[in-house]
This record gives sequence, C-alpha cells and structure tokens, in this order.
Amino acid sequence: MFDKIIPRQRKMSTRIGGFLILISETMFLFSILNFLMISRLQYYSSGDSYIRTVFPHYLFFLGAMGCVGLTAMFIIYTYILPSKQRFSQEQAVKDNRSPMYDRIIEVKGELAEMRKMMEELSERLDKLAENGKQEGGDK
Repeated sequence: MFDKIIPRQRKMSTRIGGFLILISETMFLFSILNFLMISRLQYYSSGDSYIRTVFPHYLFFLGAMGCVGLTAMFIIYTYILPSKQRFSQEQAVKDNRSPMYDRIIEVKGELAEMRKMMEELSERLDKLAENGKQEGGDK
C-alpha cells in the first residue's frame, strides 16, 4: 500500500546534495551576522537604556555576550552532546531498528567462531609438533 504512495528515489548526481550541504554548513556564518546586527539594535535601543548603563561601550556588551556564548558552548560540549549521542545510539539499537548494528553483532559472532577455530587448529599443530619431535627422538 505504501509503495504506491511513497515515490521512489531517483539516482542523481551529487551536485544538488553537495550544494545543500554546503549551504547548511555555512548558514551559521549568517547567524553570526544576524546576531551582530540584532545585538547592535538592542544595545542602541532608545526604549531600553539599561544595557548601556551596565555596559558603557558596545564592545564590552559584545564581549559579555561572547562569554555567555562560550560558556554555553562548553556546557553543551561537555554535558549535552555526549548525552544526545548516547541517547540516539541507544535508540538506534533498540528493538532491531539498526540493520548496521545487527550486522556488526553478526560479524562479532563470526569473529568469535573464527578465533575458537584458530585456537583449536593451534592446539592441533602443537600436538602434531610434539608428536613429530617424539618420533624423531625415538629414531
């Protein structure tokens, strides 16, 4: 039923996707410009002179806003990002939602089997080597 509703994906070049990724990666630069323009409007607002009283110069105000931003970045980097990553990873492996995780578990099992077989072969080779030395010593 859903096959009729959902359109099939097309094979295309990477130009459109690359262009969209490039735009999204550079949008934060426009956010910085917007922040600077809005902070100037707020600082020089005629209706609110409190900010100019606390910060006698616009650069002090901008520095204080930068400190707030750096503090927020530190908190986000230290606490929030690891929590979000862990949550998303736990959600991905829950209830067989991730085919990649299922494949990794399968490969891990195969590696364990291969290690066991390698150990058995190594033991057999050691026994054969011992038997060969004993037979060679008897002659």
